Amino acid sequence: MIDPNICIKPDLPASATVACQGVEGAYSQIAASAAFGQPDIMYMRTFDGVFRAVDKGLCRYGMLPVENSTAGTVTDVYDLMKAYHFYIVRGVKVSISHMLLSKEKLAADKIKAVYSHEQAVKQCSRFLEENQHIKVNYCANTAAAARMVAESTDKNAAAIASESCAELYGLTVSARNVQNNNSNYTRFICISKECEIFSGSDKISLMITLEHKAGSLYETIKHFAALGLNLTKLESRPIAGTDFEFMFYFDFQANIENRDVYDLLIRLEKDARQFVFLGNYREVAA
Repeated sequence: MIDPNICIKPDLPASATVACQGVEGAYSQIAASAAFGQPDIMYMRTFDGVFRAVDKGLCRYGMLPVENSTAGTVTDVYDLMKAYHFYIVRGVKVSISHMLLSKEKLAADKIKAVYSHEQAVKQCSRFLEENQHIKVNYCANTAAAARMVAESTDKNAAAIASESCAELYGLTVSARNVQNNNSNYTRFICISKECEIFSGSDKISLMITLEHKAGSLYETIKHFAALGLNLTKLESRPIAGTDFEFMFYFDFQANIENRDVYDLLIRLEKDARQFVFLGNYREVAA
């Protein structure tokens, strides 16, 4: 559980070394720039690589996608948060506009292959269903996909990535806003090895495993209702190696400095089979 004597800091430092998954031009770079005025970004190949960089002290913070308004939760990141026992110190909401990028401007019927991250592909599923002749290839990151197309000799290949990647890698925008929904957002979290809480924090995230019996979730939720706390996320995920037992993810609007909220966390920790405090933070828009 969180130390009740933790010092609330004024704000994140204006400049910091931040690990991001992908290569230059990734959406995580946009998120890092929104959280820090002048981030020094280290690019890692995988999500786990970001956690390892923070764990080994190569950088103080990491920036990772955790949820998209179209494709849903990035469960791998939650699993890593639990495995490493890290904390969320800031959230960043990024508006995602996917472009179809190619070496030269191409009509959809001329494109034979598309490269992108699995999440971006899900977010653009309608376009791809309408063009089933296009072969989909997954990459580690949208920016990596753009770089791959730029370096490829295949003139009929395209990447789903941001417009900034077109400028960065010398590609042409063949189609704009190919995502299913123009109100397409991805939530990123800034992680730290140490629990850091900053002034103005208004969101708390938890992972809780409850007793596998009738009414256990209700008994938990009613405590939030009694305090008038707004739950903004409640999601379950099966726990590996169990007979359909679940870990629950909670996000709710609150501040740890509120004594009633702190007492609630103490009670939840006592009642739950497993309790993981992920952080108290605020979310900003990129």
